[in-house]
Amino acid sequence: MIAGGGTGGHAIPALCVADELRARGAIVEFVGSTGGIERDLVPKAGYNLRILPLAGLSGGPIARTRASLLFLKALRRCYSILKDLRPGAVLGVGGYASAPAVLAASTLNIPTFLHEQNSVPGRVNRFASRFTNEVFVTFPEARRHLRDTSLVGMPTRKEFFAVSKEKAVKRLGLEPPVVLIFGGSGGALKLNLAAVEAFGGSETPYTIVQISGRRDFARLSTNNPRHRIVEYEEEIWHTLAASEVVLMRAGAGSLFDVAATGRAVILIPYPHATGDHQLHNARYFTQRGAAELMLDDEVTANSLRARVEDLLKDNARRKRLASNVQTMATPEAAREVAERLLTEATYTKVRRS
Repeated sequence: MIAGGGTGGHAIPALCVADELRARGAIVEFVGSTGGIERDLVPKAGYNLRILPLAGLSGGPIARTRASLLFLKALRRCYSILKDLRPGAVLGVGGYASAPAVLAASTLNIPTFLHEQNSVPGRVNRFASRFTNEVFVTFPEARRHLRDTSLVGMPTRKEFFAVSKEKAVKRLGLEPPVVLIFGGSGGALKLNLAAVEAFGGSETPYTIVQISGRRDFARLSTNNPRHRIVEYEEEIWHTLAASEVVLMRAGAGSLFDVAATGRAVILIPYPHATGDHQLHNARYFTQRGAAELMLDDEVTANSLRARVEDLLKDNARRKRLASNVQTMATPEAAREVAERLLTEATYTKVRRS
């Protein structure tokens, strides 16, 4: 059983692990939350999803009390699910649905695991890690905050490793060179507005693809015929592969997607991320010459355009960044996690029999 989600950064690596498990003959069930992105992604991928009614702990006393009551209700629901399914192992991937499932599984003596995507773990995984056999981490820095860790990297969809620039450009009908601007699955308003001001006024000698996110899409427009604004890109590996330069936030999933594709990237970490984890994620790459850094308070229309055009003009620097970032990819992460879960599940099955 795989529990958690909320954002693509949690749900997508979970699905990568699930696909590896299914390929090896395992039956995989998911547990998610009411408002998480897993409600769309998991059934679409062909997996059964059980929903827990949960809420965040932010807000005033009434909101926190409600969230606590919902957590207890979710915990009881997880006990029922686990007694019904009797899984050989449980993997939590972060997000609100992760903690009650991991806690319930641990209490029932079911082997429990976590995958932590970021350099600095959030509250849910810090709490849940107290009840797990092992925590798989993406970044070495996360080991300072958790116990019983194994460094595996980020489970990444195989499509990112397989697509070529030539085929991607042709498929998307783009005129190179291509610049991708991407604020993550939820979008990034400051980045979106600055990009429209920077590139939307008149035609540029390069193509801009701006993935805005659903929240901001309706408020954005452009007069540049080579500036394409899209709400969401389900098969984003094609757009990444077509690009010469990528400007984006520093969510862990997106970072390792770029690493798999091997493109020059400028990272603009979201400054309000929990524990400033996006800045820590970004520095793991920049310190290894695998990305360039631009702080959020440096973002203006002029600065965005200057950074893009400077990198487009510098072929040697761009190729060096692309080569270095490709060394950061972790193509075996999903397989490693899946095999560890299967080993434990097999042992559990033998023990029960």
